[in-house]
Amino acid sequence: MHLLVVEGNSKEVWEERSASGGVPYHQRFKDMLNILQPLAKVEFAFPADSDTLLPSIAKLVTFDGILWTGSSFCVNNPTPTVQRQLTFAEDVFNSGVPFYGSCWGLQIASVVAGGSVAACTAGREIGISSPIELTEEGKNSTFFQGRTGKFNALCVHSDEVVKQPKNSSVLAKNNHSKVQAMTIKFKKSNFFGVQYHPEFRISDIAFITRYLSEDLIEDGTFKLKNDVENLALNLENKIDLPVSVSNYTLHIQEVKFWLASLYK
Repeated sequence: MHLLVVEGNSKEVWEERSASGGVPYHQRFKDMLNILQPLAKVEFAFPADSDTLLPSIAKLVTFDGILWTGSSFCVNNPTPTVQRQLTFAEDVFNSGVPFYGSCWGLQIASVVAGGSVAACTAGREIGISSPIELTEEGKNSTFFQGRTGKFNALCVHSDEVVKQPKNSSVLAKNNHSKVQAMTIKFKKSNFFGVQYHPEFRISDIAFITRYLSEDLIEDGTFKLKNDVENLALNLENKIDLPVSVSNYTLHIQEVKFWLASLYK
């Protein structure tokens, strides 16, 4: 299997986070793929960086699947960094290659396909998601065949899909966001994405919580720095974590089933 992982952050962002102890998102995806498809050949693309040569459509069609990571950017802020990613996502849809996205990947795909993204009306969702519920379409989706009821996931997002693209189906939702998982048929490709982060380890979200500490207080997600630290400590010590989060095999199962669909 030949897979392309698309990094949603710029080199400046992921190198700065790496220097503080974080794992770059493209590397975390590769770690996950090493578990799910240990023999797969994995390559990376960095559309957030203007000095990086991106695969042409002729190159994209040589991949069996393309996976798009999360990001610290806002899709509604039309900077050159964001615009390059939107343009590249359109190339991915034109390639006809199956397309998966976590968080930012879902938002990018939704906007390119004609949907809309806006700031979460309920504010930022971070840490352990509120219970995620499958829609009727989700209950019938092969991607969620391992889910028999509500589940939780690791998450961090302040934006959400507010308007579905045409030819899309919402597969999951929760009381925070009406779109927690979606499929999209656009141009030549089929897309599947989730608003949460299956690929994340508990250590990743604990790191991000501390890294964003000032932002989390400024935007009202938390009142005090101690509140932020308590969330990070509870994650690290695995206090009251649902099994759908603490068991990494369960946490990544949607991606496992998506990868399995590539063989068909």
